[in-house]
Amino acid sequence: MTPAPPAAGFEVRSPAGTLRRTGAVTGATVTELPVQEPGVLRFELIATDLATEPVRIRWTWPVETAATLWRATQGSHRELPTDWGSHRDIRSVRSAPVAAFVGTDDISPLAVSLSSAVRGCDFAVGVNEESAEQLVQLTVDDVEAVDGVHRFVLRIDLRGLHFAEALRGVTADWSAELGDRVVEVPALAREAMYSTWYSDHQHVSAESVERHAAEGAEYGCRAVIVDDGWQTEDTARGYAHCGDWEPTSSTFPDMAEHVRRVHELGVDYVLWIAPPLLGEHSKAWDRFGDRVLGYVDGLSAWVLDPRCPEVREHIVECCVRPVRDWGVDGLKIDFIDSWAWTNPPAAPDGDCATVDEGVELILAAVTAELRRLRPDLLIEFRQDYVNPRLWQFGTFLRAGDCAMDAVENRVRTIDARLLAGDRAVHSDMLMWHPEASPVAVAEQFIGALFSTPQVSVELRSHSAEHQQVVRYWLDFAGEHADTLLHGVLTPVRPDARYTQVAALSEDKAIVAVYSNPVVRLATPVAVTLLVNGGNEPAIFLDGAGPGPVELVVSDCSGAEVSRTTTTPPPGLWPIGVPVGGVARIERV
Repeated sequence: MTPAPPAAGFEVRSPAGTLRRTGAVTGATVTELPVQEPGVLRFELIATDLATEPVRIRWTWPVETAATLWRATQGSHRELPTDWGSHRDIRSVRSAPVAAFVGTDDISPLAVSLSSAVRGCDFAVGVNEESAEQLVQLTVDDVEAVDGVHRFVLRIDLRGLHFAEALRGVTADWSAELGDRVVEVPALAREAMYSTWYSDHQHVSAESVERHAAEGAEYGCRAVIVDDGWQTEDTARGYAHCGDWEPTSSTFPDMAEHVRRVHELGVDYVLWIAPPLLGEHSKAWDRFGDRVLGYVDGLSAWVLDPRCPEVREHIVECCVRPVRDWGVDGLKIDFIDSWAWTNPPAAPDGDCATVDEGVELILAAVTAELRRLRPDLLIEFRQDYVNPRLWQFGTFLRAGDCAMDAVENRVRTIDARLLAGDRAVHSDMLMWHPEASPVAVAEQFIGALFSTPQVSVELRSHSAEHQQVVRYWLDFAGEHADTLLHGVLTPVRPDARYTQVAALSEDKAIVAVYSNPVVRLATPVAVTLLVNGGNEPAIFLDGAGPGPVELVVSDCSGAEVSRTTTTPPPGLWPIGVPVGGVARIERV
């Protein structure tokens, strides 16, 4: 029996070199790369034989100031996990290999990430009870091979920056690694859209889509996303009929003509599809029922095995057909995290070493052919499909489902923004009760303020007050898109689900106040917009700078409440702002 190779060592050290820890690696050689930025360490690892032995990385580091661990997919869990409870199975179709400790001052004393070459790993970072230090344990089992070599980089950031800045460093490295493989984001991907999911669910029809497209266009929605239901007459919310991806004759009798009518409204058409799923009631079941990874009870469907060439050919054709034959402008490709399969069965007909490799072959073939047909193609992915490897295929990312939960929409859109690079990030579809107050409607938009909004209610059936609120906030999102979507994003207190979020461009600051009403500006700008997403009609501004300024306060529907020219006092300046309203401060 051949003895296992000895563990390779590497050293983690603070920028001043006063604090050092020795790390261990098995299954790979390790080379420290030259330091490009003080406080950022990079180690190149080359797997010895990834087919038989994963690469294991382990070290400890003292982090006394951490209040939470920021992770790529965390939902409402903002805890500081223990090492034994922190394991996360990360694949190219689920989550991303990054974690950052964050203190209550928003500073990250340690951020750890792996390069975009990694397709699969177990990523565990958490408190070690024995040492009272943070234990980092990474097990990498799938890496993209280049010239037969499985090579990747371990990045350790000890600069002590704001956590958002530390994460921007991670995404900058991923962007540099992927280079021109990252697809360009069409301008339309950052425009408001209408989605049929919450308004129609599986009861969608050509008639309802055309009605929604016309309604949405009146409010500036540039595209309609037709969700689940177009391919089945079964409305039980399951997926037992998936696999053929053909429109139903009863509700979509002529898909190409229907899409043409939507285009006549000046609206683009994005169609939902879930290519991993195969239902027993589909015609495709007879062909592919023996080429599946397994059954998912919650979906009432099987998951196709992408390692099989015939499966890939079928999926590619199903994804290409809507654009080629019906004229749709993009796809909402869903449930791809169903391919994040643990311990997949053997694939006798497979030609891929891993499931993730097969998935990427599918996505590469789909996007290559579709972009040949339509260069400005739209591809939507949904949280938790946030891995940088998907930047090669998707153009916008929607927050995970959180119907009518403005707080969770805030958390999920900000989480996604922090790790999206240049990908467009959309809110989960906005919905509210027809009898909700205008303020409650505004709060849905304020929760998703730093993302592109998707709307999913019967707009014409809502009150005039609701319609005015919707029109105001969609106009607000469009007017200030340069700052909201492209400005420097600075969220506050991830441990408390972001109590405040700011976006700063060259001459404008937009700050949304949620549960922290004290806004501190480091540098005065020409225009400051304070958005009251809290529950008290007051915001306190520190750093307004020397006056005079014009202060315009509006309510949740955009109606002007007051307009004054004043000189801000030194220190905290209390400003009365209605809940759901906006204060605009402009230097004069």
